[in-house]
Amino acid sequence: MDDGDGVCVDRDHIVCRTLGSRASWENDQAPQCVVCRSRKVRCDKRSPCYNCRRANIACIVASDDQPPRWARRLERLTAKPQQGADPTTEQVMDRLRSLEKLVEKLGEQLAQGRASGAGPSTGRSNHACPVNKDDQEAPPAAGTTTGVQPKFGTLVFQDGSRSQYVGSGFWSRVSYELDVLEQDTLGLPDVESDKSDSDNHWPADETTLTRESYREPSERNGFLFGYNPAPHAPDLCVFRPLLSQIPFLVSIFAENVNFCLQIVHLPTLNNIVGRMRATNAPGVTAAEEALMFSVYYAAITSMDEKEIAASFETTKAELSYKFRLGLESALAKADFVRLPDVTLVQAFVIFLCLARRHDSPRYVWMMTGLAIRMGHAIGLHRDGSHFDHLSPYEVEIRRRVWWSLCLVDIRASEDQGTEFTIGDGSFDTKMPLNVNDADLHPGKTDAIVERQYDTDMSFALGSFRTCRVTRQIMAARIADGGPDVEKQNQLLDAFRGDIEKWGFSHNVRDFQTMSYWVGITVTHLVISKLALFIHLPALFSSPSELFSDENRNKLLVAAIEVAEFNHALNAEAASRQWRWIIETYTHWHAIVYLLIETSRRPWSPVIERAWVALHSKWLIPAQFKTDKSLHVWIPLRKLMARACKHRESELQRLLGDKAAIEQLRGQDKHFPVPTSPGPFKEGNSEALFRRPEYWTHEQRQSLELYKRAA
Repeated sequence: MDDGDGVCVDRDHIVCRTLGSRASWENDQAPQCVVCRSRKVRCDKRSPCYNCRRANIACIVASDDQPPRWARRLERLTAKPQQGADPTTEQVMDRLRSLEKLVEKLGEQLAQGRASGAGPSTGRSNHACPVNKDDQEAPPAAGTTTGVQPKFGTLVFQDGSRSQYVGSGFWSRVSYELDVLEQDTLGLPDVESDKSDSDNHWPADETTLTRESYREPSERNGFLFGYNPAPHAPDLCVFRPLLSQIPFLVSIFAENVNFCLQIVHLPTLNNIVGRMRATNAPGVTAAEEALMFSVYYAAITSMDEKEIAASFETTKAELSYKFRLGLESALAKADFVRLPDVTLVQAFVIFLCLARRHDSPRYVWMMTGLAIRMGHAIGLHRDGSHFDHLSPYEVEIRRRVWWSLCLVDIRASEDQGTEFTIGDGSFDTKMPLNVNDADLHPGKTDAIVERQYDTDMSFALGSFRTCRVTRQIMAARIADGGPDVEKQNQLLDAFRGDIEKWGFSHNVRDFQTMSYWVGITVTHLVISKLALFIHLPALFSSPSELFSDENRNKLLVAAIEVAEFNHALNAEAASRQWRWIIETYTHWHAIVYLLIETSRRPWSPVIERAWVALHSKWLIPAQFKTDKSLHVWIPLRKLMARACKHRESELQRLLGDKAAIEQLRGQDKHFPVPTSPGPFKEGNSEALFRRPEYWTHEQRQSLELYKRAA
């Protein structure tokens, strides 16, 4: 047969190949014989099979529709002669029949789904798959990627410590029926619990057994971290610190990192350390080992070179690399991709928070997606109060981990210039309570009472609330999908008002502490940054229609505030233990807008202040300065060159024109005043920039010297 292009196609050949492929597939799906299954050897699934022909024995194919072993034992039990009907047995049989009906129902739906899917792909099938109303999922909320279902799923426990979230209403019901059935059978005589039915321990079909299936978790997951480990992963003892160094590293982690995140319950962490010191590590689980390595890595990354040299007599680069290799090996050994739990998510999120200082933004963004999937797999996106078997301690820890994950998602998405991975409306996890670590205990069953004053959680709660408002602002959309600027401004104004009274409403006992100053300064920075997020896209798309000079001036002030608040946070020596997180922020919106405005406006005191703020050595982190291939550098270099040229020409124009200087000073009096402290530690920066003598050549030279020394 000619296909129209001069190529002869043999129809019989195609039919034979198709039938051969189907026969091969059907042979792969055939059940094993009883002898091969009992001997645990590979069966070629012929009739008779090769092993039975060689042994000259009967080849009996096992039935592929027989019930599981626990059901067969239950049938044998009920078949025994009894004097009277056992109500417990009847109840178990009723549940078993109910479960069988559920499975039959699923089979019917699957068959109908396949039949409808076999039709033309250009249109929808007229016969929708019948679904019970109780099992239907709610459609996603408008403007979101994934909506929260009104019918919640369930957490399926697979052993004593691991659980898996099942979101489907149907499978949640199946899981419930299985749990009740297992509980009922425990009360029957002569019935053993059969743990081998778990899919994690059931041996794979011999036709699929390859080296790929039997690889160690560390070998299987090694590609995620950029190296190909040997068949036998290195012993973690090579990467562990000395036992005498562990308490010091934990204390540094608590002060520098956990103070900001509160992702780890410190009493529980200290309990792990105690077990490690008492038993030299055999007493800790693989997940706890990974958590400890994330603590070591975070502690070292948050310290500066001098501290590390004085405490460990080595370099920061060597220690951080050593502990990162240990963390990656520990995560891989714990099989964190296939068997996630809360502890592994904690370890992974801590790593991602600190990895932003040393790795590329895209790497952190990609790994954040994996961490979010891990959180979904164990149901962190659903508030723990929906699950009765979780203790108050577990509910609270799960909330902390989820909101820390939301923070990482926002930062990684901002660095990469993408939308948030966690869609607004795709979770219902509540905000953690304002409590101290001492208020939480794993064995405590009483409800946790929230404190009405500053606690261990105060700083982290401020970050989580800022995260929530940021998500709400970015999700505010109008009917056509564009941003609802009016609603975004309302949300931002409400948040600004809440922050101004937050300290008094939460009975902050000391407003002079460095932690309170850092928290408030960071919040003001974020508010100014959000103002740029809201208005800059609309300004760039329609610069003349929507924006007056007054609005442009407000945005310029917001950009100056972002740069100056960032400078103040980095320049403050008393906050150096939190500089690890401050330095990971890159304020691209502020940088770009400052460059645009300084390259086109007439030079004035406020423009000079913007120029000085732009030259802060902390505005662009060091890792971006070394990454010359970053796509933002080409437009930034062009904008900087244009701004420099414009400034020089403007200063030359103003140098001998006192009338022009006075005119600019008069215009600047009506300009909004930034709330940020300015570039000078002492004195009023606003007044300094407006002094007439500032505009002399000598004063400008002294300012140039200041900028180079800053």
